[in-house]
Amino acid sequence: MLVRRVITAAIGIPILLALMYLGGWPLIVATAIFEAAAVYETEQMFLAKQMPYFARMSLFWVWALLACQAFHLPVAWGLLAGLLVVVLGAVVLGRRASSFEGAMTTTWGSLYIGLLFVFLIALRDMADGRRLVFFFFILIWISDAMAYFAGSRFGRHKLMVHVSPAKTWEGTIAGVLAAVIVGAAAAPIVHTSALLGAVFGLVVASVGVIGDLLESEFKRYVGVKDSGGILPGHGGILDRFDSVLLALPFAYYLLRGLGIS
Repeated sequence: MLVRRVITAAIGIPILLALMYLGGWPLIVATAIFEAAAVYETEQMFLAKQMPYFARMSLFWVWALLACQAFHLPVAWGLLAGLLVVVLGAVVLGRRASSFEGAMTTTWGSLYIGLLFVFLIALRDMADGRRLVFFFFILIWISDAMAYFAGSRFGRHKLMVHVSPAKTWEGTIAGVLAAVIVGAAAAPIVHTSALLGAVFGLVVASVGVIGDLLESEFKRYVGVKDSGGILPGHGGILDRFDSVLLALPFAYYLLRGLGIS
């Protein structure tokens, strides 16, 4: 498992870094592909629990949100367009008992995937966005790696055993502390103080843990171990981006609020 994780990371991280460096349409197109994979994974997870999910409507919704960000249009337009499609779809399929349930699952999945992924593009589009997005991912990856290794080596006390049996307090604290230290040390990269860098690392890593737990709770609810198998050793797209997705909007608004951007 560890070997496959390392190999996948060794291939995937340079590709992702290249996309972050390029930004613009290469990143937008890649994000659209990530979103399509995430929609497929979400559909399969709901089907595992025999719950309906309108995948094509969901894909329209997440791509509508992405298009709004790509063309610098109000994201609210994408929200309304997707909502209209799902509501109309539920009405048209109203003869089926599952139409309302499908509308609810589709709304949740579309907003989780589409609205959060939008902030990846928004973060990259900020002033000095290249440095900021690298800073963000470095902190997330450092936190995840330290939490994994510290938890494996020193973990004794379970964080939330009913949600994520493998996650420990020792690993979580080590991961957050690593992000704080690296955030302070790397603060000059984004032209800010060590204190603000540490605060940013603290918030991003802490919210990342919550995002990880949220996805774990979803997987336990539908009864699957991984969201998919597209990334050997890591699972699916949602497994790899679980801590990233929820942290993205917090990072975006925190950078603006702290005046780092």
